[in-house]
Parts: sequence; C-alpha cells; structure tokens
Amino acid sequence: MATKSTEAKKRSTRRGKVRKEFWLDPKALRKAQKLLGAETEREAVEIALDLVAFRHELAEGLQSLAGLDLDQRD
Repeated sequence: MATKSTEAKKRSTRRGKVRKEFWLDPKALRKAQKLLGAETEREAVEIALDLVAFRHELAEGLQSLAGLDLDQRD
C-alpha cells in the first residue's frame, strides 16, 4: 500500500503535465487540501480533478445500469 508521501511524489512529477496559472480562493483551497488529506495545494487540485473524472465515470456506469432489467432479491 502506498504511503501519503509516495502518492504525493507520484502526483508531483512533471512528466505529461502542463503548467497553468490560476487565481483560486485560498480558503476553498485550504479546505479542499484538508478534506482530501493532501500534503500540498498542488496535490489537492490534482486529487480534486481525479475525483471529477471519477464522478463522471460513476455517472456513466449508473446510466448503463439504468437500462438493465435486474431481479429484485428479498
């Protein structure tokens, strides 16, 4: 199992990334960092972006399940 610092190092690599500059609400960023357990602000943003993509994948999966005729189990 990866440790928190191992995950932070994995996320902080520059390979395959682009540099962006944003104006962010510092309170919102600190809150996200704390809630996500991120060691850095950058890690908090990266985790948040991953969660957005994951949320989309979940929604697509639910949409696929919506068309299935499932048996109810008692």
